[in-house]
Amino acid sequence: AVVSTQSTGWDLNRTFPGNEFFQEGKDGQRRLYHVCKSYAGSDQEVGYCQGLSFIVAVLLLHLEEEDAFALFSVVMKEYQFRNMFKKGFQMLQLKFFVLERLIEDQLPDLWNHFQDHELSTQMYASQWFLTLFSAKFPLGLVYRIVDMFLTEGPDTLFKIAMSLLKLSKKELLSHDFEGMLKYFRVSLPKRFMNKKQGHKLLSTAAGIKIKPGKVAIWEAEFHKQQDEKRSLQDPLRRLEHELKQSIEANHRLEQENDMLVQHLTQSQVGMRHQLDDLEKRNLELKRDLSKMTTSYEETAECNKALSAEILRTKNLYHNSIMEGDDERARHKLTIQEYHTMCRSIEERHEKEKQELNQEVIEIKAKVGGKDIDIPSEQRLRELEMELAKTKLCLVEANCKAQEYEHDCTNLREKLKNLDNSGVLTQLKARLNR
Repeated sequence: AVVSTQSTGWDLNRTFPGNEFFQEGKDGQRRLYHVCKSYAGSDQEVGYCQGLSFIVAVLLLHLEEEDAFALFSVVMKEYQFRNMFKKGFQMLQLKFFVLERLIEDQLPDLWNHFQDHELSTQMYASQWFLTLFSAKFPLGLVYRIVDMFLTEGPDTLFKIAMSLLKLSKKELLSHDFEGMLKYFRVSLPKRFMNKKQGHKLLSTAAGIKIKPGKVAIWEAEFHKQQDEKRSLQDPLRRLEHELKQSIEANHRLEQENDMLVQHLTQSQVGMRHQLDDLEKRNLELKRDLSKMTTSYEETAECNKALSAEILRTKNLYHNSIMEGDDERARHKLTIQEYHTMCRSIEERHEKEKQELNQEVIEIKAKVGGKDIDIPSEQRLRELEMELAKTKLCLVEANCKAQEYEHDCTNLREKLKNLDNSGVLTQLKARLNR
């Protein structure tokens, strides 16, 4: 229906008020008024409806007044855009129904989220469809959406809508009812002020598949629901329908009851099996605990015995070291005594030898230098023999000292090997545990 000139003018003042071309008193607003009024006069059934001015304004930003009117008439009639504005807005409701089925089919998690928060499609999609997405989104993006609509036809509405929901799914799933409404009204249009996001929106929309066969089925389902609603206006049919629904509900409840009983029985059986398994596991754990207790007691006894063994080994080690040190000290003392004796014998021997030589010289001088047998030479040989025996005793003493040294070294090496083998370390570790 045609609305008043005053209402039309009031609606035009809200059309792109931030755009200088359409500000009050400017030529753009005058042209916008002429085109809207002319179309309202040419289409008495639809007339002028709120939202149409945005589509006309987009066309006027590219075309002259007459060309904009002609193209707008093509959009409304040949593209069947006017059908959404007919009395009762039945076609618009059909668009909402098809969009709901598309969301349920392609974005089921988002569909369930909308259902949980009772968010209906018309709460966010009315302005999208009635203004061809031109009321809130940036003009640069709107131009491309209009081009896509003129090229591909009415399915563009569904493709752009699905693309918007798909790209915003993560944010929408994080909001409640009021948060989602605010997101659709404020955050979503701001997001696509970024040109890259606009390109992403259109590329995503190009990949959305709208199957005509499914759309036809959904449209038939919508019309069937509308017929059923109209038939319910007859009281008798309404009662028959309610009775049918009650019977179906009763049958559904009986089926659910049977399923619950079956589920309960299965749960009881499963719980009985779980309880048996737990009891069996409990017995196994008790046996394991008993074994571990016995093993612990045996280990404690073993640790006690090992501690005593370690103490005994330590004492043996220290005693052996002390005995070896004492034996070594004795050998050193003996060697020192032999050395002292040898030096004393050598000194005495040298002294006696010198005395004998002197005595020989004196005797030779007395007998006139003749060679004679000197009894003292026998004494000299005896002293040399005694010196040889003494040196032999010294060598034997050194050999015995080396043997004692070797025995001490072997004892220390054995004790060191015993410690390096880890036996003492293991015994200490087990004792510490």
